[in-house]
This record gives sequence, structure tokens and C-alpha cells, in this order.
Amino acid sequence: MSGDSVPAGAPLERLQAPSSLGGVSLARPQPWQPAAPYRVGSVSGSYAPAEADGANTSSMAEANTGIDPMQTAAIIPGVFGSVALSMRNFPVAARWAPVYKAIVGCSAGSACERKNAAFVAMVDAAKAKGFSDKLAFVNTSINRLIAYRKDSAVYGKLDYWAKPSEILARRAGDCEDFAILKMTALLQAGIPAQSMSLVVLQDRKRKFFHAVLSVSTSSGAFILDSLGNAVRRDSDLPDYVPLYSFSMDRAWIHGSRTGGAEMADIKGGFTTIAPGEGLQPDMVLADTISDRLGPQ
Repeated sequence: MSGDSVPAGAPLERLQAPSSLGGVSLARPQPWQPAAPYRVGSVSGSYAPAEADGANTSSMAEANTGIDPMQTAAIIPGVFGSVALSMRNFPVAARWAPVYKAIVGCSAGSACERKNAAFVAMVDAAKAKGFSDKLAFVNTSINRLIAYRKDSAVYGKLDYWAKPSEILARRAGDCEDFAILKMTALLQAGIPAQSMSLVVLQDRKRKFFHAVLSVSTSSGAFILDSLGNAVRRDSDLPDYVPLYSFSMDRAWIHGSRTGGAEMADIKGGFTTIAPGEGLQPDMVLADTISDRLGPQ
């Protein structure tokens, strides 16, 4: 992350998580009401800071760079330069709700943790690291900890969203399983849940659906990817077109800005998307640990 990293030792302990992430809770049966405060700022880049900052937040050299929750609003600037619209009754949300509950439940000393001693040791080591080192360490460690396997091979289903305990027990999974386990580890290591989102996207260059973990900061969003160990800014990945994302108990769908990049090509709707199931072995990136990750 040299040159593009958030300064190590960012004061995470001073960050205060908001009482509400914003958007629309997937669990609320009542009619939608805008979260307060309702703010729709200009659409420019990744998830914006929760508060306005007169300083140049694009500079990664600021000593006070910290983690920001996603902006409270029903429409927000989205990751990879998209616009994110909060959704209720999203057809894919049923996959995420039990998974997020299991992520929160996979805490220190839980039965989930006992599935894998290496995972426990990795989380303990990550807790003592600064922000940028924490992201890089968790990304690399999870990429090495579990092997890539298609859902059809592990669970006998085309697209199965596994809980952390299931992933740790099998030590295998596809791209969203890598992202789920990274979110679990970072949550235990001190990264606020409000700042993390699992993003399902289309890689327009390689022509397949994929899933990554995004961490929102005052300097933009950082992407933890099972295709490589380098943690990169979302702005450095122009071929990634986000489709939908989940953070805590919220769901967003993503679209392009006026005059922006071409929309992703989806035939059959969101429910037909199976991230990580379509790439052949010869398409894996060169910097991937291929003997452990396998095809994405």
C-alpha cells in the first residue's frame, strides 16, 4: 500500500460510530422514512466522510485520517464512483441478513472462532497494528488462510453465502466468502462495522461477477480483494462496476453517474448473479497466490 495507504496509527479510538448508518433497514416492516439527518451531497467518488472537512481529504499524508461511517442518507456517493440508492425488500437481501448476524456473533471466544486456531491468532495480531497495516495484514492472511472453491463444489449450490463458521470449518470458499471472513476479522480487530461493506460487482475487463470488501475512510474507499494481496483504492480499479452492496443491516443498489462509465451487463436480474463462479484458471491475476486461492 506504499504511496496510497492511510497513515499507520490513525487514531481509531477517537472515532465515534453513529447511532444509525442511514439508508433503510432490511428488517423494518413499516413504510420507508428518510433517516435523519437526510443529506444528499454532490456525487463525487467513494463513500463520503460523515462530516464535512475543510482540509484536503484526498491527501493520504494527514495524520488524523480515520475511518468514516457511510454517509447518512438514502442516496449517497457510492464506491467505485457510483451512486448508491438504499433499498428495502431487495431480492438478494435474504442471503445477507443471516450472514451479517453470524459475522457479529463470531466474536472472541465464540464457537465460531474455535473452528480455526490460525484465524484466532491472525485476529489477535491484527488488533495491535495501525490502520493501513491492519487492512493489508488481514487481506493477505485471509487470502492465504482459505482456498478458493466454487460454491457448487463446497456446498452443492450455484451460489451459497456461507457464515464465518462454515468458511472456517471448510477452509474454502468463493469470493464473497473471502470478503465475509475479512469483515469478520476486521470487526474484531477494531474497524467499525458501519465503515465496511460487501460489494458485489462486475469486472468488465474479465467479464465475470465478483465480490470484494470495501472499507470507507476520509480519504476514500479501500478495497480488500481475493484476487490479490495489495489493498487498493476503489479509484484505481476502473473495470470494477458495482451492482449492489451490504453494510450492517442495509442494502444498496449502485448505478453510474450521468456521463459516467457504462452500466454493468446483467441478464436475468440480480438474483441470477453468482459472484466468483465464472472465471477460468488461466484468468487468475499474476499476483494472486494461485496455489491457495485458485480461480476467481
